[in-house]
Amino acid sequence: MFSEVFSEAPPSAGRPAPRRRVLRWAGAGLGVLAVLWLGLFLAAGSGIPRGTTVHGVAIGGLSEARASDALRRGLADDARAAVPVVVDGERMSVDPVSAGLTVDVAETVARAGGRSWNPITLVRGLFGAHDLDPSVAVDQAKLRTALTALAAKIDGKPVEGDVRFEAAQAVPVAPRRGRTIDRSDASQKIRDAFLHDSGPVELATTVVEPKVGQLEVDRAVREFGDPAMSGPVDLVVSDKTLSLSPEEIAPHLSMAPDAAGRLQPALDGAGLKKAVLDAQLGPLEVVSKDATFRIVNGRPLVVPAKPGRVVDPATLEAALLPALTQTGDARRAEVSLVVGVPKLTTAAAQALGVTELVSTFTTHYPSDFPPRLVNIHRAADLMNRTLVLPGQIFSMNKAVGERTKERGFAAGFIINGGKLEVDFGGGVSQLATTTFNAAFFAGLDDVEHHPHSFYISRYPVGREATVAWGVKDLRFRNDSGHGVFVTTGYTNSSVTVRIWGTKIYTIKATRSARYNVHPFPIQYDKRPAGTTPGSCVHQDGVEGFAIDVKRLFFQGGAQVRSESFHTRYDPEARIVCGQSGPVKPKPPTPTPTPTTAPPD
Repeated sequence: MFSEVFSEAPPSAGRPAPRRRVLRWAGAGLGVLAVLWLGLFLAAGSGIPRGTTVHGVAIGGLSEARASDALRRGLADDARAAVPVVVDGERMSVDPVSAGLTVDVAETVARAGGRSWNPITLVRGLFGAHDLDPSVAVDQAKLRTALTALAAKIDGKPVEGDVRFEAAQAVPVAPRRGRTIDRSDASQKIRDAFLHDSGPVELATTVVEPKVGQLEVDRAVREFGDPAMSGPVDLVVSDKTLSLSPEEIAPHLSMAPDAAGRLQPALDGAGLKKAVLDAQLGPLEVVSKDATFRIVNGRPLVVPAKPGRVVDPATLEAALLPALTQTGDARRAEVSLVVGVPKLTTAAAQALGVTELVSTFTTHYPSDFPPRLVNIHRAADLMNRTLVLPGQIFSMNKAVGERTKERGFAAGFIINGGKLEVDFGGGVSQLATTTFNAAFFAGLDDVEHHPHSFYISRYPVGREATVAWGVKDLRFRNDSGHGVFVTTGYTNSSVTVRIWGTKIYTIKATRSARYNVHPFPIQYDKRPAGTTPGSCVHQDGVEGFAIDVKRLFFQGGAQVRSESFHTRYDPEARIVCGQSGPVKPKPPTPTPTPTTAPPD
C-alpha cells in the first residue's frame, strides 16, 4: 500500500497573488480615470462649456451673466429683423417686436449649461464646438394681433350670392369665394422662422365658400325677382286703389339669406310709404299727435294726445310681398287703416310733473341790425315748445337746425377766428346765451357749452354760450326726474327762455373778479367796412381776461352742493377797416386784484 500526497507550493515571498494583482491594476486605472475626470472638470471651468455658441454667438467659457450680456448684444439685430412671408405669391413681412417674438436669454443660457460631471459634456466642452438654437419667448396676444393685421391685408370675405333690384330689374349678384390665412399654421411658421434668415415663409390660406351659391341666386331670380318686377301692383286702402309700379317698388325691395342659405325677399314698408304713398294717402290717413303742453295764465296744462288712422308699414309689407309673385288680376293687395298710437300719451304727459315755472332768463340786444332780429326770432320760434323727457339731452343745434337762407335765416354777425364776420345765422348765440342761463338757474346738468372767444358786454360775464352748426353745440341733460318744457318769447330788443317742470333747487350764482388781464392787439384790414358777406367789420377792441363763476344749489334754505365754471376770454382785436397805416394802441388797463363779487 502506498499513498500519494498532493500539496501546493507556497507563494514566493514579495510576489502578489494574481487576483490581488488584477484588483490593484483596476484600482490604479480607476484612480487614473478619477484624476483625469477631475482634471477635465477643473479644466472646464465654472462657466458655459468651452466651444458653445448660440446662433453664431460664442459664449463658451463665460459666466452665466457674461453669456447673457453677449447673447443680448450678439442677437439684437437678428431679433429685430423682419420675418419675410409669402401668401399666394404676395410678399410681405412681420415685425417680430410687434408680434411679441423675443429671445429667451435666461432659458438659452440654462440650456447651454455650466460645469457638469458628465464626461461627455466635459470632453465636448474642451475639444468640440457645440452650437445651440436660442430659446424663443412668444407673447401670444401680440402674435395674434400681428396675425390679425397681416390677415387684414390678405383675407377676403366671400361675396354672397344676392339679388338686387335696380331700375325695375332683378339683377343677380354672382357669388365669389373668399380666403383666409390659416392662423395656427402661420403662427408656428413665423415662430420657427424667427432669427433664421432662410428666405420667405410660405403661409397657407384656406378657401371660404359663400353660403349663397349660384344655384340659389338663379332660383331666387326665377321664382321671385323676375315676377316681382314683371308689372305694377294694385294697392287697395279703404275704398282707394293705388297703382305701384316696379320703378317705385324696386328701391325698397331686397333679398337676404335665411339660416339655411335660402334667399328670402324683404320689403321696407316704412321707406315705401314715406317715398311713394304718404302723398297719395294724405286724404285717408290721420296722423296721431303726441300729448304736449301749453301755458295758460302762467301755468302749464296738458294738451291731450290724439290717436290717428294710418297704414301700418308692417301690415303693408305683409300684404304686398305675396302679391309681387302673382300674375294678372291677382297682383293686388288690400291694406286696412289701423289706429296710430301717439308716442307720448295723455296719461304719460300728465305723469311728467310739468307743473310750474322753474326758471326764466332774458337777455337784451340792440335793435339796429335787422338781420340779427330775423335770426333770433327764427331760432326762438323753432325752439319754442320743446319737451325734454327725464334723462334726455337737449341739443340747441338739433332743436333749431342748420342756419341757412332756405330755412329762413339771414346773414348776420358771427365770430370767426377772433374776428366779427357776416354769415347766415349770426345772432343765434344771443338765444344760446339766454338758454344756457335758463338751464343754469333751473339746476339742469350742463353737458356742453362754449363761451365766446372774446367777451361781449351784453352777455352775463362767465355765463354765456355760442353755437356753430356742426362744430359747437349747447346741450343740457334733464336730470330733474321730471319733464322739462322749454318755451321762448321775444321782442325787437330782448329774448326770453322759460323752463317749466318741477322745481328741485333754488340756484344762486357768484363770480370772481377778472384776472389775468391782457391788452388787445390792433389789426388792419384793407377791405372796406360793410354788412355784407366778405366785408370788413369794425371792432373797437376788448381786453382779454379770466373769470370764475360758481353755481350754488340750495334746498330748504341750505346749500347742498356747488359747481364751478372757469372762462378765459381772449383779447378782442381792434379791427381797423380800409387802412394799413399804424394806429396808436389803447393803453392797457391794470390787472385788478381778484375778489369775490356779488351775484349777477
